[in-house]
Order: sequence, then structure tokens, then C-alpha cells
Amino acid sequence: MNNYSRLKMKSFSTALLAAVLSTLFLVGCSEYKFDTFPKWCERINDENAAEKHQPFWVVFYGVSVHHDAVRDDFVKFLNDTHMEKVKNRSPRMAWREGNNLHLISLSSFFEVDPEKIITEWRSGVEKAKGNELKNKADKCLYETIANLFDSMHIHSMTPDIFGKEWRDKVTVIDTDRKARFAKAKVTPP
Repeated sequence: MNNYSRLKMKSFSTALLAAVLSTLFLVGCSEYKFDTFPKWCERINDENAAEKHQPFWVVFYGVSVHHDAVRDDFVKFLNDTHMEKVKNRSPRMAWREGNNLHLISLSSFFEVDPEKIITEWRSGVEKAKGNELKNKADKCLYETIANLFDSMHIHSMTPDIFGKEWRDKVTVIDTDRKARFAKAKVTPP
């Protein structure tokens, strides 16, 4: 075989290898994004959640968590759920300011003791901080608050005797998120 033939063969081999690697790279890569509240809940409740979404043909598989997107979706979920309960009698029921969650208490609209609602939220967050929750729905709800928010602000709105002026009593439930993550030597999401 002369030099020209060897060079041509080497060139063909290099081109074939480049084509195979390019195809493998393009077809063999995949990433699953945890970027919604339902996906986040799936991750909380199933440690193998990411693997369940891995296509069989993938060689390189990545997982990413978009914490701000999950926070926003969670707040939307809470707002929509509470707006439905109060029949849209409020412009909003849940919102976030940075990593702080705000929620108008349902006691503002119904004959319910505000302390009962606050106690339920506080208990759920405390149990989430201690990994004590077993029920999947509770785990999803309270662990999202405990692990993605620095605090939860519950607004208990009460009207004056004429129903014109409303007072806003805010109860803050601290999640101790930064301290808990620092203790575990992990940067909080």
C-alpha cells in the first residue's frame, strides 16, 4: 500500500470515528430537569426518581434541579389551591419574597381559629425539619417549605367591627434551612 492509500485510509478512519463520536454525543446525552413542584415531590418521595426518567439509549445522563423554578411552581400551586378554597375573594393567597413564603391564612375567610391553622403549619414544618413525615403528601408539602424556603409568613387577616379596615397579624415560622444545611456542610438550594 502506497503512502497516498495509507493517508486516504487514515483520513477515512478519522472521519468515521468523528462521525460515530458526534452521533454518540448527540444521541447518547440526556438531562432530566427537576423544575416543577410535581417533579420535586417525585424526587422527595422516590430516591430513584431520576433514574426512572433515563432513556434506555442514553450513554451520558445528567440531572439538574432548578430550585427557583420549583419555588415559583410551589407558590403557584399554593395560591391556586387556596384561591379555589376562598372562591377568589382575595387578589392572591400565596406569594414569595426571595426565599420567604407568604400565605394568607384560611382563617381570614372562614370561621376557623387562626392558631389552629398556624399550629398545623408549624407542626408540619418541624416534622419535616426532623425527617419525621411518612405520608407522601405531607412530606411533599412540608419538606418543600422546610428545604426551599428560609421562613413561612402566615398572614391572619381580621376586620374591624365594621368590616372596613383589615388588620394583618403575621406569624413567622422559621425553617432554620441555612443552619441545617450548614450543619450538614451543604450549601442550601
